[in-house]
Amino acid sequence: MVAAFSLTFALLHLFFWAKEIKPRANLSFAAAAFAASVITIMELMAMKTASPEQMAALLRWVHLPVLVLSVGIIYFVRGYLASGRWWLAVTAIGLRCLALILSLTTGQSLFFKKVLGLKRITVLDGETVSLPLGSLNPWYFVGPLSVLALAAFVLDGAFTLWRRGTDSDRRRAVLFSATIFFFLITAVGHTWLVNSGAIDSPYIAGFSFVPILLAMFYELSCDMLHSVQLTDQLRLSEAELRNNKQRMKLAARAADLRLWEWDIVRDRIWSTDGIRSLYGLLPYQEIGLDHFLNMLYEEDRERVRGEIARALANNGHYESEYRIRIPEGRLHWFNSRGRVEFGENHQPLRMLGVTINITRRKQAELEAQQLRHEMTHLSRALLLGELSGSLAHELNQPLTSILSNAQAAQRFLARDPADLAEVRNVLTDIVEEDRRAAEIIRRLRALLKKGEAQRSAIDLNKTVHDVLKLVHSDLVNHTTTVHLALDPTLPSVLADRIQIQQVLLNLVMNACKAMIQTDVKERWLLIATTWNNADKIHVSVADQGPGIPAEDRKTVFTPFFTTKANGMGLGLSICRTLIAAQGGTIWATQNLPHGTVFHFTLPIFPEKKA
Repeated sequence: MVAAFSLTFALLHLFFWAKEIKPRANLSFAAAAFAASVITIMELMAMKTASPEQMAALLRWVHLPVLVLSVGIIYFVRGYLASGRWWLAVTAIGLRCLALILSLTTGQSLFFKKVLGLKRITVLDGETVSLPLGSLNPWYFVGPLSVLALAAFVLDGAFTLWRRGTDSDRRRAVLFSATIFFFLITAVGHTWLVNSGAIDSPYIAGFSFVPILLAMFYELSCDMLHSVQLTDQLRLSEAELRNNKQRMKLAARAADLRLWEWDIVRDRIWSTDGIRSLYGLLPYQEIGLDHFLNMLYEEDRERVRGEIARALANNGHYESEYRIRIPEGRLHWFNSRGRVEFGENHQPLRMLGVTINITRRKQAELEAQQLRHEMTHLSRALLLGELSGSLAHELNQPLTSILSNAQAAQRFLARDPADLAEVRNVLTDIVEEDRRAAEIIRRLRALLKKGEAQRSAIDLNKTVHDVLKLVHSDLVNHTTTVHLALDPTLPSVLADRIQIQQVLLNLVMNACKAMIQTDVKERWLLIATTWNNADKIHVSVADQGPGIPAEDRKTVFTPFFTTKANGMGLGLSICRTLIAAQGGTIWATQNLPHGTVFHFTLPIFPEKKA
């Protein structure tokens, strides 16, 4: 039964070894189990033998499978459990080899120098078995000594497992320690007692190896069960991974995303088929960074190259917008984002990212920008429409003066003799008044001009004075006094002159309207510019009107929000858009004791920063 049990284990794990399922552990266990089955069979043959010579031959050659068994156990502990000292392993194998050599060269076996006869005894089940009788071999001690070396190696391995501290390692330490003690008692002690004649019992060394084999089988079985569980989990993970990939593909397709990877070391760019077809690349065409950059629109190449270089040199984050002329000849806009993976010493290895076609978004942005320009122009036209009466009065004054001076010149010329000195004075006044009218018309034409924003260096204090000249008559009609607190050290700002005039014009007109119900003595307006050597200049327009409720100060810049009965709610919204386009911000605060202050900031001209 023990022989069949051991042989079954040997064949089973020999099959696992052939399938390369933990080949080292399974091969060592199969060798040990096969050797244990051979030992058991030889012991069974010794029980049945009737010849001293046959008994001597069995006892001589039994040390060969014992050697194989010892090597299998040592290889299992070293290779599978990764414990036990090498020198103990070499010592155990060396002593076992020596025992085999001595068994073949000294006497009839390592146990007996000569087997003189057989002793017949009856075992528990009534069956008669044979025992050897003879003189012991003086080298007999080498056999038990090799077994003790093997036990020392296994115990040392168990101690190493215990010191590792994990629950599984300590369980293994206890298991192998118990089996080796059982082996020492049953194999070494029992065999010595039988050979010395102290007890009448058949050899049971094969049975003593069963606990060790069971311990080895249990560990391999637990490991194989864990492997099966991991395989099931891996199968589920692979199924989930396939589902995730499918979901990612669907999401990427829905979002019009293209995936790409740049192998920086080998300079190879991989991308999904969608982006390849869009770029006009063949399915298996390999490209590098220079090839990709050459596909970009000429004006975008150096900028994208610089952004890639900054990503490689800094934190690895890459984002860029660029244009590509697709095979049909049209320009398409793309947005790419990626992240660099670094190795040792911050060496860039690869960059992973996504690309999205933003051509439609860019077209929509251009259309929206065009609409904003149209709305801004319309707002200026409406604003000047409100000022039409004042502007007509402003123009009427120089025109009336020109007419009066021209009539006076006619009278001076009609005298005899003509008063040429007076005529010269009159003509000088006509020229001055004409220039005054031309300047008013120039300002109107500039405000009504329709075109793209042109940011340049402008004098903000001069811009304030220009706006006040435009609204002079309207301020007079509203009996509003203007106070100025303009910083004379103000540097130039980087902005569009016309748009800043529109913002100031809008804020001044709103202030005048807000103070209609205010007492005439308190209708004053304060316009201030300040600079504290920062990157931006601060402008404020304060009135003495009823003020804006605190809950409405953040919403007054929302489109179509208005507190006026006939207002459209676009003026302040357009002001916010214009200021944001210049790189500034605009907000409103309370003016104590009453009224509102509108603030906005503008960036100073870069040369001043330097």
